[in-house]
Amino acid sequence: MTDAVQDYPCLVAGERLTTGSATPVLDPYTQHVIGEAAEGDRGAVDAAVAAAAAAQEEWARTPLATRRRVLDRAADILDEQRDELIDLAIADTGARRPVAAELQVGAPISRLRAWARQADDLLGWTAPGKNGLGGRVARAPVGVVGCISPSNFPMHSISGKVAPALFAGNTVVMKPAPQDPLLVSALAEALNAALAAENAPAGAVNLVLGTGPETGAALAEHPGVKAISFTGSTAVGTAIYRAGAESMKRLLLELGGKGALIVRYDADLDAVITAVTRTWTIQAGQVCLTPARILADRRVHDDLLARLRTVLAGLVHGDPRDAATTVGPLVSADQRDRVTALVDSARREGATVETASGVPPHGWFHPATLVTGCQPEQIVMQEEVFGPVLCVMPTSDDDEAVAAANSTRYGLTDYVYSRNLHDAEAVAARLATAQVAINTVQRRPDFPFGGNKASGLGRSGGTYALDSYTDLQAVVTAENS
Repeated sequence: MTDAVQDYPCLVAGERLTTGSATPVLDPYTQHVIGEAAEGDRGAVDAAVAAAAAAQEEWARTPLATRRRVLDRAADILDEQRDELIDLAIADTGARRPVAAELQVGAPISRLRAWARQADDLLGWTAPGKNGLGGRVARAPVGVVGCISPSNFPMHSISGKVAPALFAGNTVVMKPAPQDPLLVSALAEALNAALAAENAPAGAVNLVLGTGPETGAALAEHPGVKAISFTGSTAVGTAIYRAGAESMKRLLLELGGKGALIVRYDADLDAVITAVTRTWTIQAGQVCLTPARILADRRVHDDLLARLRTVLAGLVHGDPRDAATTVGPLVSADQRDRVTALVDSARREGATVETASGVPPHGWFHPATLVTGCQPEQIVMQEEVFGPVLCVMPTSDDDEAVAAANSTRYGLTDYVYSRNLHDAEAVAARLATAQVAINTVQRRPDFPFGGNKASGLGRSGGTYALDSYTDLQAVVTAENS
């Protein structure tokens, strides 16, 4: 990357939209300006939705083979820019280089390519005859889809929204989180270039930017938007839920989490340590499905704590570009202050707080933190911290662990570690969460992903997102007609 500050505009039907103002985007580590993003308003949203609506019919009629080529070509464009985009991801999100390479850049490219290769029959299939009746089921695009990304993995998240929406014949309006909009802008540019190369309607992909709540609210409320796909906080998701009700929008909401990791007495503690260390090291804990609450059987609790303290002492906070760094900065000053407030509440409520040392004097860092002596009702155990904070609570048995795990308003992803798979499965079945992982923190990308309770509505993952981006039409015919 060069040192020059680049301008990042709103894009409407492939054209740069002049908004009259721009907001600087800062590197979370250096705190230097790395770009200026256009400050979109309701007028920009109106223009983007109008362009998407005007292109909708033509894009839906565009052969699926062409829609696939657009996704594939966009992936190729991003792949050609991979090294530059990794640098941009570090500066835009504060990600450490390995995380930037794999999750911020590599994963979105893979998602686009995966959707470019999905089967034709996802969008329609013929049913076998029954009782003299034949028929078919077809998926029709809902129309304009508003795709709103979070601040932790902006291009990764929004590519998982845009790719299936475009595959199904919808047009889209993209809106990134205000803290780090630059990667999403790069994706919008690549998709627009791919549309132009395939002589496809430019209005199929549009981008609006904006730092305040007005832009996102205008998109969520707009009567021309038929579906909203949002990843972010439960508070914002709830506001989108309300805003979408008036026009009966389709909603796919991937919201907050407060993941519990149950450590049974027979767990492999080495595996547990590897898993929970991610809460400190992957995007500085800014991950909705991070195992933030460790519910450890008393028989292994003290041993586990000793190991965690050893890991905590060895963490290195610093420049995310430096290979020695294991904990990077948070994405913004506001997020750092929120984490600090939640950790302070833990102290007030009687928990013990231990923090790593060696935090740089600049950058939006919160030191990696271990909170012990926790109880389920404490604020830090109830609210999503979204930072490098790991809470540990001793438990007497599976019943206490399950009760503690289920005590929050969230229901995203929980974890169970045990050498007894049968018992682990029994514990998993009692957890009120949308995903459970046993002896792993990895996800299967072909499985449904989403949240229960305050963690969201709908499912993405695999091809499940099509349920939110399409309307099903059943056509029944008399077999003798």
